[in-house]
This record gives sequence, structure tokens and C-alpha cells, in this order.
Amino acid sequence: MYMELAVRMAERSVGLTAPNPPVGVIIVKNGEILSRGWTQIGGSPHAEIHAISQVRNKSLLRGSTMYSTLEPCSHRGKNPPCIDNIIKYRFKDVVISQKDKNPLVNGDGIKKLRSRGIRVTQSNFNNYINKFNNIFFHSINKKKPHVCLKIASTADGKIATKIKDSKWITGKRSRMMGQYLRSKNDCILVGRGTVEKDNPSLNCRLSGLDHSSPDIFILDTNLSLSLNSKIFKLKNRKISIFHNCSNFNKKKYKKITLIRLNDNPGILNIRKVIKLISGKGYHRILVEGGSKISTSLLKNNLIDKIYWFRASKVIGGEGIGAISNLNIRKMNLVKKFKLEDSARVEDDIMDIYTRG
Repeated sequence: MYMELAVRMAERSVGLTAPNPPVGVIIVKNGEILSRGWTQIGGSPHAEIHAISQVRNKSLLRGSTMYSTLEPCSHRGKNPPCIDNIIKYRFKDVVISQKDKNPLVNGDGIKKLRSRGIRVTQSNFNNYINKFNNIFFHSINKKKPHVCLKIASTADGKIATKIKDSKWITGKRSRMMGQYLRSKNDCILVGRGTVEKDNPSLNCRLSGLDHSSPDIFILDTNLSLSLNSKIFKLKNRKISIFHNCSNFNKKKYKKITLIRLNDNPGILNIRKVIKLISGKGYHRILVEGGSKISTSLLKNNLIDKIYWFRASKVIGGEGIGAISNLNIRKMNLVKKFKLEDSARVEDDIMDIYTRG
């Protein structure tokens, strides 16, 4: 029961904690919950420290049990080691769902707690929280963040008409769910064409989640995007542009981070882009581009999950498809995904696919 509550705490902070993982903690003594904690915005403070800080009378912590969705850290980064406070306040037990596979921890927290007489138990709660943590491990150890592609199309897979008109293909409820997805990812990746055509704000406008709008990465090979777009007028949003341009006016981009890839002229290496985003501490990427960026990511097998919203509308063959040419000639070469879930959203259908 307590670990299930800890998982719920971790869920609160998904998409808000980069470069740290979202962790949930419950502190219990004599069958009574003393406090709850979750990793705070930007990763500080950690869930363990947040939970401890909620207990005014610190003497109550002595002999208590901490339930955590991940092994407490033992290294000093932006924050001091969480195990220091667990030892300081004389916890009796620590129950974790999974060992932290970050090389900076990797069982060291468990070892140090046990050396101070604190009993540490690993209880594999369920596959759900392990998948949760594995996104962080994969990003840290393999520089491969979790890439989620969001597509909004007609029933026949078109994302716009021949003249690139796309407002609105899906209904209001589907668009709200798209905004919720933004709040659950560390950053958004879009291409120049999407910014140019749609002029989006790419924020989360849901009540109570307006603070959850993620950082933005844009692919703009030749730095041809107009800086008059809405996206460049947003406050408190970090915006970075990947490009391959040697001659440009740096003063124009003083509030924007420019990342030059030095690829072949007119080309941006999408694998390099994803790896660099991971290296900056982002573990969950939401892709909201058009068919060009979606196709590039699929070709390179970089998509982990797809949220495909299909409207009860048909455009026909002259429309712009969600996915363009993948040059697949044989069925054994198709990109395989598993249907994880499917739900009706008013007159739309939302299908969730995970990489097969």
C-alpha cells in the first residue's frame, strides 16, 4: 500500500524534474503516515528531503520507515546525498522499489545505509514503476532519452490539406490531452516547418498546469525561422535551436541557445540531436513536428512511444500524410509497435503504441 502511494507521488513530478528522475517517498511510523514527498521542479530538493522537510517534529523520524520508488542517492551533485539525512534522523528501515542504475549511485546508497545499521529492503512493486525508472537509466547510461511522438491526424492518416491547412483536425478534448502530454515531458522537439506554419506557443494551458510547459528544441538547419514567431516571445521558457549555419548575426539570438552540429550542408543528424538533448539532462522528449521529423525519427528507430489521435474525418490522397516515405519494400523491415491502449475521445480515437 505504501509503495503504491509513493508511486503516485512520483507521478506528480513526471516531466518536471530534469536532470533528475521523478521519485516518490512515503514516511511511515507505527502504521501511520508521517509525510509524503516527491522530487521538486528542476530536481531540487529530492523526494527524500522533501518528505523529511514536511515533518515538523524531527524526533518522530527516529525509528520510522521510508518507502521510496528509487534507491536514495549517495553522491553530491546540486544536492547533498539523501542518505546523510536518512542516517542523521535515524530511520529504522528503507524500502525501495529499484536500485539506482546511475553509475554515481548503483547500490552505493544501499551499502552505506546498511553500514549504519539501517535495514534496506528492495521490493519490486510492479513493472510500472520500473519502466518509470528505466527511462532515466537508459538516458543516463546510453544517452538515449525516451522519445514520444504525438500525431493528430484524420482517419486516413493526414495531418493537413494540400495547402497545409490543419486547424483543427482533432477535437478540443484531444487537444487538451496533447497539452497534458506536454506537462509530462522534459522538453518538446519541433521542426522549423511546424513553427513557421502553425505559429504555436507549445505551452500547457490546462488549469493548474501552466507552470508545466517544457523547454523547447527547434530544428532549423539554415536559421531561416523568423524570430517574430510566438514561440520566441514566451517568458520563462528555455529555447534552443539546432542548426548547421556558419554565418549569422549572433546578436539576434541573444536569448536563444544555438547548437551547431557541423553536419553536411543542409542536413541535421537526428541521432546526434537526440544524443545532445540527453546530454543536457533531458530524459523525456515529446515530438510535435510534421511528417519530416516524424519520418526521420522512425527511420532511425528513435521513437519509443506514439500517441496517435485520429479524428473522424477524411481528407483523401491529396492531403499531407503523418508519415512520409520510409523506403520499406519488405514486410520484415516494417517498423513494429505494440498497441498499448486505445480510447475514444469524443469523436476522435487515441491509440497509444510502444516500440515492439
